[in-house]
Parts: sequence; C-alpha cells; structure tokens
Amino acid sequence: MSEAARIAQLYRSVYEGDNTGEAWHGPALKPLLKDVTAEQASRAPVVGQHSILQLVLHIAYWEEIELRRFLGEVVNAPLNTPDDWPSNRKVSEPEWQGVLSRLQTSHLALRKAIEASSEEQLRRQVPGKNHDNYVLLHGTIDHCVYHTAQIALLKKQN
Repeated sequence: MSEAARIAQLYRSVYEGDNTGEAWHGPALKPLLKDVTAEQASRAPVVGQHSILQLVLHIAYWEEIELRRFLGEVVNAPLNTPDDWPSNRKVSEPEWQGVLSRLQTSHLALRKAIEASSEEQLRRQVPGKNHDNYVLLHGTIDHCVYHTAQIALLKKQN
C-alpha cells in the first residue's frame, strides 16, 4: 500500500470510523455528529469555548483551505477571522444539515485528492509554507482528531 493510500485510510478512519463508529482515538467525527440536533449544535458554549456548530464549521473551513494548498494553490487564510471561527448562532435543522453536508463534502474532496496523489506530491512543499504536503495532511488529521474530542466533550455536557 502506498503512503498516500495509508494517509487516506487514516483520514477516512478519523472521520467515519469502523462499523461501530470508532476510530483509533475513540469516536469518529461523522458518527459522533449523527444524533446532534441543530439546537444542541448551536447551544451557547461556556465562555471561552466554541459550540459544536462553530467547531464543525471550523473543521470544514480548514479542510477546504488545506485541499487548495495540497493542490498547489497559495492560500492566505489568517487565523481567528470570522471564516476561521464564525460567531455562534441559533440554526434551524435544515441549516444544521447543510453544515453537516459541507463537512461531508470537504472531507470527501480532500480524501479523494489524497487517494489520487503520488509519493512525489506528498514530498512537494506547500506553496508559501515551510512544510511539505505530508506534514500538511498529518496536521489536518490531527486537527480533526483534536476538535472531534472537543465535540465529544460538548455532547456529554448537553
């Protein structure tokens, strides 16, 4: 199995999990979000924390950015902007389903790009950055795991 295939498999695992919804670190993101309602997702978080809605939008946003970077685009994406961390707001169930759809779309697009990549592309430096695509992808996976854990904790509080 190629390194790109292994990375894509790991990325799929942290998002989808196995047939019980588990990944190597605990609950995978998609199964964790399966029963979250719009009300739960947009529930006002404790001061200094983010809501489930904000975390999901944040993950999707960075998957979109990292896909563009992985494909060779120079992307200026400053931290702590409204795109990076949108304000929390109450959303309807259809809006929440749209957010989940955005997450699914961003995840699948990046995973397909990883699956189609070559070993050379993994070694290619990310334009405008001091790291290569291999580091970018592992950072993206770590980012997803980190925020998945935050979502799991927020679900327990709800």
